[in-house]
Amino acid sequence: MLIIYKFLSKILQFILNILFILQITLMVLVFLTATYWFLNLINVTAFDFVSPIADFASNLVKTFYRQEVEIGGVYVDASLLLFDLLAVVFVFVITKSKYYFHRGMDILNDGIKGCEQRIEARFNKSLQKEVERNIKKCNNVAVLIQFAAKNMMIDSCWGGDAEAGVKEKEEEAFKTFYASIKNITGCKFAKTGDKMLILLNDFDKIDNLLHFIDLSVNRIRTNMKKKKWLLISYISVDVFDNQTNFKDDVYPLLEKLLTLRIQNEAVCLGNFCMRYELYPEPMYTPFLRGTYNLDGECDVWTLVKKN
Repeated sequence: MLIIYKFLSKILQFILNILFILQITLMVLVFLTATYWFLNLINVTAFDFVSPIADFASNLVKTFYRQEVEIGGVYVDASLLLFDLLAVVFVFVITKSKYYFHRGMDILNDGIKGCEQRIEARFNKSLQKEVERNIKKCNNVAVLIQFAAKNMMIDSCWGGDAEAGVKEKEEEAFKTFYASIKNITGCKFAKTGDKMLILLNDFDKIDNLLHFIDLSVNRIRTNMKKKKWLLISYISVDVFDNQTNFKDDVYPLLEKLLTLRIQNEAVCLGNFCMRYELYPEPMYTPFLRGTYNLDGECDVWTLVKKN
């Protein structure tokens, strides 16, 4: 349909151009022949150069109509005058017809615009599906967790060794945490120094994993608080596909996110947010935390659980 609209539009534009040229030509002819006719009546030869054109116009009219006009008792050939009158009428008709041709052009242009918008919408929809397919290839999830324990009975006023028992409490927290989430299906666990890495091979289970992590950490934090210990958690999350080098690309980024020291919230980058937007009925809402320098300026997001 778009091709037909454009073809008709070109035809109308061509006709409009022809009408414009014809209109200008007739107006010039009317001016020349009318001036020649009038000056010829008063025997002024200034416009005699127009005589070939005037003779042609006069002969053309005489082919269809012969009539003389009486002026001051003298009969004058009126064919040239009639030509000018007909030309003026024809110019008027062209002017009116151009209005309707322009209306037709507007209708065709609206049709062309509508077709182009529909084509663009279909293209964008196809492109969006292609983008979503590429994003959904990132089906693997990595979660890196770090705990920091603090003795609430030690401060600058009462004194004491702030480091005493910290490592033991952190190890105890990791053991309890692992015991509570180790049975989540599809997950692999690894302890690396003072951090625990969780790998999930099915993004559809991301909410289940994050929910269990929240429950477990909050339960451990509550139990430690009863013993006058504060537990702070640092959590970073990322997604990746099967072609990504996890050791060189994903894990270093997870560690850098932890260095931001954003407490008790899971942090991630925009690639995780894009993947999470395609998740049906998400349990968490990503909030932009700020822009940080992580091998370049990056927007960092935190995942906040919905009420």
